[in-house]
Amino acid sequence: MMELARHLTRTGFALRRPCFGRSIILVLLAMLSVATPAMASELTIGGTGNALGTMRLLADAFSRANPDIHVTVLPSIGSSGAIKAVPKGAIDLGLSSRPLTPAESRDGTRSVEYARSPTVFAVRADNPATAITSAQIADIYAGRLTAWPDGSQIRPILRQSGDDNTRQIKTLSAEIETAIVAADKRPGLAFATTDQEANDKLERIPGGLGVTALSLIRSEQRPLKALTLDGVEPTAENLANGRYPLAKLSIPAESGHLFRSKPDTNPTSKRTAFRAESGH
Repeated sequence: MMELARHLTRTGFALRRPCFGRSIILVLLAMLSVATPAMASELTIGGTGNALGTMRLLADAFSRANPDIHVTVLPSIGSSGAIKAVPKGAIDLGLSSRPLTPAESRDGTRSVEYARSPTVFAVRADNPATAITSAQIADIYAGRLTAWPDGSQIRPILRQSGDDNTRQIKTLSAEIETAIVAADKRPGLAFATTDQEANDKLERIPGGLGVTALSLIRSEQRPLKALTLDGVEPTAENLANGRYPLAKLSIPAESGHLFRSKPDTNPTSKRTAFRAESGH
């Protein structure tokens, strides 16, 4: 239990309650409770890309303690994709960065927030920048600020307007919200549709600036650097005490029937069908 909790704190999560380590283990143990030791079972997990790296670490630690359970963590299908997949049985545990809506809870799907990670502005590790302000963010997205202090070009990486990262940074100020709307209309800016794609482009594009989760950077060991925002370090401690303003939620969603024996049908085709249906 403590090993799993250590994985979460090392990857930049602020635990939502002191007994968090026990909380997340109880979630996993609840999944196992309907499987007998003699039954070779599997657990399929999928959802928001921000949580996948940390969940893979948790799955590895869990599997070492429970070798009869095979845990598969899928590539990103997004929060909404996970919430749609759970009641259909396409996955057993969904990872979401937002709470369920009342409509999504009507079919018996349950969720609980177990941790938060700072949502950060990030650059490549070799970028000399270490800090950014809300005013600079507005100027960058508006196209008024185009160079880093060393003279290299700033190249913002955009996400879709409904993405949780985009929604969060719009709350920093009205100026930033206006600038992001304008940036969506500017030609030539880099764009990413998933969390992993955004981080891949941050690594590849010189001068890139993007928004991601501190937990993703750490758990996937990305060569990226989180910037100080308005003089506040994006740490789990500053998030927990309220000094740091942006947080990525981690909310597992599950149905009333979590475990299944290994199916006779090909699970890959089942997952492919779901992705096609949900648009992921």
